[in-house]
Amino acid sequence: MRPPLMKLLHFAALNLFLSCAVLQAIGQTIVKPENQELTLTGVIREVHGYGPPGYGEDKKRDSRITYWALDLRAAVSVPCTPEKPKWASEDCAPVKRLHLFFPTSPTDNGLERKAQAAMGKKMAVTGMLHKADTAGEITLIYMDVSGLQPLQSRRNP
Repeated sequence: MRPPLMKLLHFAALNLFLSCAVLQAIGQTIVKPENQELTLTGVIREVHGYGPPGYGEDKKRDSRITYWALDLRAAVSVPCTPEKPKWASEDCAPVKRLHLFFPTSPTDNGLERKAQAAMGKKMAVTGMLHKADTAGEITLIYMDVSGLQPLQSRRNP
């Protein structure tokens, strides 16, 4: 790479880092990196909604579906460029609910069974965040799960 391009990349990375720190400090949306493993805490739920063909646009015609979700305390977002600037509030909106995708056989690691046992409880969920590309991903941001850990209670003995 040419040196001016490196300076620009360093500036962009620093800008993203500072933006994330400021947003987190004032209690608004927290911007998380995409395609990088991280851990978020929230409540594991099974959510009932609508699937194809319209994913809730026509409730009489759309199929009923159930999916795994993580309900977060604070809204999160990932870096996002809307398809058109006027759609930014819809394409890049922060979310408090993530659709969770668990690995499938042969290496499922029992994560979906752990989620079933933890339904309605606070958990630390590790995985990679992705911006949704299709309606089938249900939420604007989804997570490919690689680990689940119960949160320790803060009770005094």
